[in-house]
Amino acid sequence: MHQVTIDAHPTEQAIVVRFDQSSGSPSNTLKKRASSANVESLGYQKVINLKELSPNVDIRTLSNVILQICLFIPATSRSQLEQVLYFLQKRGTPRMSSSRSRSSSTVSFDRRSSQAAVLNVDLDKVDEYIECFYGETSAEKNKGAVALHELSKTPQNLTALVNNGISVCQRCPNVHFPETLMMALARVFREDWKKHFDVATNIMNLFVNMSKFSIFHGILLHHKIGSLCVNAIEHETKRYDLWIAEMKKADQETQRKLKNAIRKQAMLLAACITMLTNLATDISVELKMVRRNLVVLLVKCLQMSSDSPNPLTTSTVKFLLKLSIFEENKIVMEQNGTIEKLLKLFPIHDLELRKATIQLLFNFSFDPKNVPKMVNGGLVPHMSSLIESDNKALNMLYLLSCNDDAKAMLAYTDAIQSLMRDVLSGRGSEVTKAVLLNICLEKRNAQLVCGAGGQGLDLLIEMSMESRDLMLIKVIRAISSHDGPTQNMFLKWIDKLLDVAKSEGTDNSESKSSFGLECMGAVAEIKVAPWAKIIQSHSLVPWMKDQLQEGIDESQEVTVLREIKPLQLQIVITCGTMARQLDAARLLVPLIDTFVHLLQSCQIDDEFVVQLLYVFLQLLKHKDLSARLMTQDSELGAHMIDLMHDANAAVREVCDNALLIMGEHSEDWAKRIAGERFKWHNAQWLEMVERDDHEFNNYDNEDFGADFNFDNFDDDFDMNEKLF
Repeated sequence: MHQVTIDAHPTEQAIVVRFDQSSGSPSNTLKKRASSANVESLGYQKVINLKELSPNVDIRTLSNVILQICLFIPATSRSQLEQVLYFLQKRGTPRMSSSRSRSSSTVSFDRRSSQAAVLNVDLDKVDEYIECFYGETSAEKNKGAVALHELSKTPQNLTALVNNGISVCQRCPNVHFPETLMMALARVFREDWKKHFDVATNIMNLFVNMSKFSIFHGILLHHKIGSLCVNAIEHETKRYDLWIAEMKKADQETQRKLKNAIRKQAMLLAACITMLTNLATDISVELKMVRRNLVVLLVKCLQMSSDSPNPLTTSTVKFLLKLSIFEENKIVMEQNGTIEKLLKLFPIHDLELRKATIQLLFNFSFDPKNVPKMVNGGLVPHMSSLIESDNKALNMLYLLSCNDDAKAMLAYTDAIQSLMRDVLSGRGSEVTKAVLLNICLEKRNAQLVCGAGGQGLDLLIEMSMESRDLMLIKVIRAISSHDGPTQNMFLKWIDKLLDVAKSEGTDNSESKSSFGLECMGAVAEIKVAPWAKIIQSHSLVPWMKDQLQEGIDESQEVTVLREIKPLQLQIVITCGTMARQLDAARLLVPLIDTFVHLLQSCQIDDEFVVQLLYVFLQLLKHKDLSARLMTQDSELGAHMIDLMHDANAAVREVCDNALLIMGEHSEDWAKRIAGERFKWHNAQWLEMVERDDHEFNNYDNEDFGADFNFDNFDDDFDMNEKLF
């Protein structure tokens, strides 16, 4: 077949395939195939009717179906086929047919010689169809299988089919099993599935139609249809490997035949896996399947179809999704490289397959070691392009956005624009805001959210203030944590954020107090603000002192803080930011005693201690204030020395930096600190020296020799005896 051309039918929703006669002209086999596909033959012209081509049909998926069914269209003509299909879809149907197709497929094929496009079958002729199974040729058997499969498409016919030839089972007198039909189907499948794919596929599709209803599961299990399916999957996966090895060294004609066989094999395996999926609604049946190593077989089937997704891919992914609920199955999938095979499927145009694949990857993503595999496999851009149309993709992107590499990748996608558009329009869900929060932890992403002039940040703050949305204010706080140009964008909002923090941060309502707390947290990150002016204009020192002293009990000898409130921690963090500026640090001097009392009373809370020590460190950096903190009787210095060997590494680091500054500013403190360090590093040696000195002083010099009687001491040594 050469010079294949594909055109749109002038009046019908159909495509016209034309090809010229050559040395490789169509043989009788090709004519038979065309006839069996219900294709109208006009010499070397084929007309394929597409009666159900609606605007919602996916063109790529439809072209895959046509190429699988119509063997006379080469794969190299895919682009031409898709162009014609797109034209027909846009043109619409000029003339609608009065008769409706009963086929469940998107593509239907009609014969011009007959008004009926569907196979004419009769429920009363079931016995005749069963007789076809006793024919000598596969064509006769397939005729019966096709007829019975056509009948099974109507759910009302299933009961009559399974009740054909009922006899009472001796073991279960109350349960009826249709031996005649079911036994014949099971026998033919068992004998012919290795030789005749068409017969086996039609029979298995009949079983699939039955397995959709749980009432028929007992009948299928009684005839061991599930076991036959597992056997078929196991055998076909091995045969697939042999065929692939044979194709590498075969001629072109043999390769064509093997490709055709592999395509039919995939259809059979898809039907088997779908049937097993339906039967697996019973957990005990599912466990039996797993014990037969079905998970590994399914992963192999996924590998077989990963290069060109087809119905086998969809059925395999759906069953893997169901099995992935159990941790044991998920571990086996991970060990066999399921994640890598799923990532190769993208981009996925089939909606059903894409939905199942994303759900399966979502189940895998809860294991932290799997997320880097997905990120490195390029999943982030694919999920970013789907978040507007697929909630599953949005959920998947949320888990991916917890990874630092994924955050960096999102800067080069359209995800930020999509998320901002949904949030600002009011359509954004909590998941949308959570994804935005995660990605704003990356500096580059935060800058993109804010925009060049800060318009994005202004819109977020205005919306959060109007709605008091806690997630949005968390996003704003995440943006404020970055240095650079975004810091200056907050200057015009710092007064508003402080007012909200002061008014709502101490509210008894949890929602208001949480919102005020986040506002205070955002303010604490603004390092470029004119803090001296802000402290005076908002009278922050008295307010902060009142808040920090709340809960401190000074009636006891040791100051005790009953409970550390989150707002108190944020105030201390804010003071650390303010103390970086000398003018603001001078205004914080009245709070030093309060800070020292807090340091005495909250030794258990490491985070609070670190932030307090950081405030002192910033104050010590200013020479004008360091003398105030480093008097001889300073409690701060004593606390610093006590904490320089704390178990918490962050506490030790801040203390070391503070003590270093104290030693540089004061020679007395330098000696004291050096002495304390010497005592710490040589504590064991000093302890031994002190103990030895104490024991030696207990002896009286006059009585030292009383314990030894030298007169009675004999060491067998004679002074008069010659040594040599």
